[in-house]
Amino acid sequence: MQHFCFLKRLQSRKQKISIELLQQVAGLVMKNTGGVVNTMSGTFDTSLGDFRKAQVYVDRKYFPDFSKVEGLLITLIDHVNQRLDNVYDHEILKLSADLHYNLVNIHPFGDGNGRTSRLMMNYIQMYHQEPFIKIFTEDRADYIEALNRTEELEDISIFRDFICRQQIKFYKAEIKKFKRKDKGFSLLF
Repeated sequence: MQHFCFLKRLQSRKQKISIELLQQVAGLVMKNTGGVVNTMSGTFDTSLGDFRKAQVYVDRKYFPDFSKVEGLLITLIDHVNQRLDNVYDHEILKLSADLHYNLVNIHPFGDGNGRTSRLMMNYIQMYHQEPFIKIFTEDRADYIEALNRTEELEDISIFRDFICRQQIKFYKAEIKKFKRKDKGFSLLF
């Protein structure tokens, strides 16, 4: 909850995305579980949102070398900030998905990259007063598959479509809850 309150304050000021903002969010994500990591390349603190100083891989996937992280983030942030105030309707969801996909694939932090990416995706939504995007826990395998297929086929529409389906699923669940809210209620004395 503290993450969303932090982002809400920034959104109300129409704060653009920056490296410092990403590091603050990552630090909040890892505040209670992160810590100092010593590597051959140097020391970093995941609880502060420091960039990683080690090569990272998950399963068979290697992420960009840590020496390239800052440059890749600058390029991503510039691209997002150029579009941030010039997107409308379905383009907002696309920009949110694009930020998420690219940030998680740069993998700038030692831990908490997925959570940070999802928060930043929702920051874009918040920035435009759009509903949050929820990635359903039961769809985690599909989420990973969408990330992998997008990279494999170099087709961002795969990840965008996944995010769109998650948003539709969320809307349907909310409509169902709304329709049930008054059913079967009676006063008890």
